[in-house]
Amino acid sequence: MYAMYNQRPLTPSTPSLATHCPNDFNTLSRSVSRSQLTTFRKTSGLQRLPYEIMAYIVNYLDVDEIFDLSLCSRDFQYLVREERFCKAVITAKASYTVEAQEAQQSGHFSRALRRVAKRRQALSQASPYVIGIVGLADSYEYIHGILCYIVEARPKRWLRILNLHASASHEVVIDIPSLIREAVPRSAKSRKYKFRVLYHASGITSCLFSFALPNTENWLLIFKADEQDIVAKIRLESTAKIFVRNNKEFLYFGTHSEEGADGFRNWVLTGFSISDRSWFPRKMHLADVVGYDVGSTVCFEIIDNHFYGLSNQTDFEIRETDWVSYYHCFRFPLRDPDPKNKQIMKRDDSWRRQHAEGPIDDRWGFLKLEKDEASGAINIIESRKEWLAGKSGSRRTYYTTEVLFDEDPEVDGDNEPPTADGGPIYGRSSRPIAHLDKPTNRLERFRSPNNVHPGDDSSITPMFTRSQTHLRSYQRCSSTYLDLVDDSSSGTTGSRRLRLRTGHRKSKAILFPGGVPPGLEPDEQIKQLYRPNEIYFWPPEQDPLNSNPFLNKIYEILNPPGYLGSVTASSDERSLVYATGEDTNGLKVLVYVSFDPAARLAGMLREEYVLGEQTTSSMRGETIDIGGYNSKVDTTRTSLRSEDVTSEAKGKDNATGELSRHTLPSYISDSPLVHTAILPPPEGCNPWAWVEKAMHRDLAGKNYTFAH
Repeated sequence: MYAMYNQRPLTPSTPSLATHCPNDFNTLSRSVSRSQLTTFRKTSGLQRLPYEIMAYIVNYLDVDEIFDLSLCSRDFQYLVREERFCKAVITAKASYTVEAQEAQQSGHFSRALRRVAKRRQALSQASPYVIGIVGLADSYEYIHGILCYIVEARPKRWLRILNLHASASHEVVIDIPSLIREAVPRSAKSRKYKFRVLYHASGITSCLFSFALPNTENWLLIFKADEQDIVAKIRLESTAKIFVRNNKEFLYFGTHSEEGADGFRNWVLTGFSISDRSWFPRKMHLADVVGYDVGSTVCFEIIDNHFYGLSNQTDFEIRETDWVSYYHCFRFPLRDPDPKNKQIMKRDDSWRRQHAEGPIDDRWGFLKLEKDEASGAINIIESRKEWLAGKSGSRRTYYTTEVLFDEDPEVDGDNEPPTADGGPIYGRSSRPIAHLDKPTNRLERFRSPNNVHPGDDSSITPMFTRSQTHLRSYQRCSSTYLDLVDDSSSGTTGSRRLRLRTGHRKSKAILFPGGVPPGLEPDEQIKQLYRPNEIYFWPPEQDPLNSNPFLNKIYEILNPPGYLGSVTASSDERSLVYATGEDTNGLKVLVYVSFDPAARLAGMLREEYVLGEQTTSSMRGETIDIGGYNSKVDTTRTSLRSEDVTSEAKGKDNATGELSRHTLPSYISDSPLVHTAILPPPEGCNPWAWVEKAMHRDLAGKNYTFAH
């Protein structure tokens, strides 16, 4: 695992962590005491290496590998404890994480490093740190760690906003009838209306409000609840596929409502300057964006100071010939939505797939834009379930494509620069791209193995159908795909057993000085560079002969008794929220699962740790064991993520264990819970928002932490 540091000679000219903070590393190396040096001479192996050499070695390790190395010996604890060293690591390998941003304010870079490593490890091994029921709702949206959910008790309705990422103990409550009377006074005459949340970011909430008097009117309401300020309102001509994106300065909403000359509907964007409180006079018409299903065929995001749009289709009509598929990706500055400022990703960089690769099952796909936690680069992440050419079974695969734009916006996206050496490279062709409906030689295209993560195929057992898989996500930072699956026995009616399931891959220590040997098929290249996926389930399987009462509690939180309705789920890089079932009042249970070691909920209980259970699922169809399923060989084992818990469970393969002897981490016990304040409304306006304690605080015994 740690043989990667022999990848190339460690010469002074080799870029390393030390180059990011040279003064810090030099000062630290000189500050090592004589007693410490004496200790190093008495040890052997890596412990004897000078501080500077360790900095070069760490440069070739990932954050989670650095964390694992620190657990190998007490002599390596400085790797995750020394502030200056950790600052260099965070700057080089995780500078675009939430943890790094908080460390810049607090100066606790060692805490940030440990938190990033534990978060990624917890996600990859399906071993969350916090689980709980956080509310009951009629509907909800989970956006960037903010839970917005609506509770109805007619004629009253409330919108409640809870910051789960910040572990808030209180939440903002909005009286919806009072808000809409303030925003659209004439709506008070209508007794029936619809109200739903569209988006929330930077303290700004956008909602769609519809009522009939007698004709239906649709309004977009934009407000800051903590200031009781209605920022803007606009009557909408159409709500077809409406979406909203915003930061603290600008807001854009789009609808799939404009009919083009070819008879197909197009997307149209409308922008708003929050600081100036004014709408942009010009709309952005996206006639070249094909697709209408946000999250599956199209994606829109605001990242930094640009609005990004993405589609995985380039033609409205299905071609019957051997065509090539490309992404269509564009961006423009938020301050000026002028078509002249729009940059379009070059076709040479936006190649997606070849038709000859096989058909796609669109039910399993998703599409998103994501910023890399280390480099800040924008990546396209797409999941596809394909019947690859020459194979009888289907496979889910996760593809990554870096978003690249020419620095000169005047450059035409269809003009392709030649490659440096005249030969084909990853993602590029050695000749101009042909039209979509013309056959193209598929051998001219290559994908880097680093950007292709094969997932489950038809040989994996147990196999989950689309109806049993309620969440499908992928996090590139930890090379992990995450599913929320119904693992109840086949044929059983009236029961449900929701569990987390992750697939994580690690790179091999075997290195090729000249790169992967040429001539290998793409799948063979991946096998040469990466180990097979490690599959984890959580909670672990119950022993039918010796049931664990604590595991029963966890299963009841994930699967609340009496709530067997539909399941809707949302997730990000550190948590997920899903709603399940309906009670007699139509309310759904909201379940929160967090992989962030710093996550906490007021009143949470801490009894035992519960780790993910690994099952060796071979991509070659070998028989595996997963609890109640029949198998030839028992290959399940438990994931371990903490030095204390590891030593306790070593040799026992325990999925659960007591936490009473383990102290609560300081970043949980020492951190106050976030409390939100509400400003009074503007003069002459009636109050429509206030603060209450979070609903989950009234749900005693429904929240647990496994932090250690």
